[in-house]
This record gives sequence, C-alpha cells and structure tokens, in this order.
Amino acid sequence: MFDCLRNNTIFAVLTAMLNNIVNPKAMSKKENKEQDILKAAEMLFAEKGFKGATTTLIAAQAGVTHAMLHYYFRTKDQIFLKVFDAYLDEILQSLKSIMVTDIFQPDLIRKTTEICFDFFSAHSGQLSLLLEVAKERPDLMESYVSKIGNYMSSALDTHKKRTESEVVNGRIRNITFEELIGDIVSVCAAPFFFDPLVSNVLGVEGTLRAEYLEARKKEAVELIVCRLFK
Repeated sequence: MFDCLRNNTIFAVLTAMLNNIVNPKAMSKKENKEQDILKAAEMLFAEKGFKGATTTLIAAQAGVTHAMLHYYFRTKDQIFLKVFDAYLDEILQSLKSIMVTDIFQPDLIRKTTEICFDFFSAHSGQLSLLLEVAKERPDLMESYVSKIGNYMSSALDTHKKRTESEVVNGRIRNITFEELIGDIVSVCAAPFFFDPLVSNVLGVEGTLRAEYLEARKKEAVELIVCRLFK
C-alpha cells in the first residue's frame, strides 16, 4: 500500500516537471495552481488557524492532489510565509506613494494611519493567526521578521534617521521610529482584536459595526497625530 502511494506521488511530481519542460503553457498553469493553493491556504488559515489548516485540507480546497501541493510547496511553513509575503507587499505598495522625504506632516501621518487601519480591517481574520504562530511557532515568526529586516534594512535606517532628525529639530515629540510603528500598529489593530466581542457578545453588527469601526479609525488617526505633534 505504502509503495503504491509513494509511486503515485513520484508519478505526479514527475508528470508536473515534464509538463513544465515540454509544454510552454505549463508555467502559466503552474502559476495559476500556486495562486489557487495560496488563496485556499489564506481562507483556511483565517478559518481554522495555522494548526487546523492542514495541507490535506488546503489541497482539497485548492482542487489539487496532496502530492501536487507538495510539488509546489514542500511544507506548510512555505505556504504560510508566501501568504504573508503577499500581505507585506500589499501594505508596502499602499504606503509607497506617501513615503516621501518630509513624511512628518500631519496630513501624511493621518493618511499613513488610515492606510494601516484599512489594511487591518481587510485582514482582520489573520490577526488571530499571527498571534497563534507567534505563540506556537516563534521560530517561524523570528525567521520571517529577520528576513523582513534584512530586506528592508536600508529603508528602515533611512526612516530611523528622519525620525531622529525631526525630534532633534523639535518638529515632533520625543519618539523613536520603532515606537512610532508600534503605536500605529497598536491603535489600528486593537479594534479588530476586540471585534468578536463587539459583534458576537454586544451584538454590534451591520451598519452599527461599520459606524463603530469608522469612529475607531478617526480616533486612531487623531491619537497618532497628537502623539507626534506638539
């Protein structure tokens, strides 16, 4: 039985590899399959958490065999990291247009905070996933944070120096760049950590929920502006 399963797995992988070599359209098909797997993983991670979203479930949701999933991604860790790569790219692209030299202006800080709030709103289901992985798989989170740090080291250093310069020149309150990022993430993410309580226990849903979140967004923006500017 095990020999049969092993042979079927090898056959599936070899078939996929040969398709990529022989068929010019195979690469496009490969990319589509990868996206199907990542979309399925994103949905299941949000629904079931990291532990509950098994590769078997992800493969079934994506409409591929388990062997085929492992052809594209060797481990669930790789799938998780690829999903979070997409989130990182999304927020960076959203912020790219306003990451100018003179970022420390009230209007630009407001816009930055609004973008971060909207990002957490769009991905609120992933917040509990992030906490789960940080608690259960700290090694995975540490390696990912380290990877981000190495990838963005130059940009981060630039923003740190800008923040220090603004503090020295008295344009903003005494704060480090790390503290600023922590403050923005905290005030933007907090409403979504409490969202299950607000929605399920207090019964704030529909229009009321939208109004509640819009009010929290305005509060988050003004909190960050007041934190920075005298």
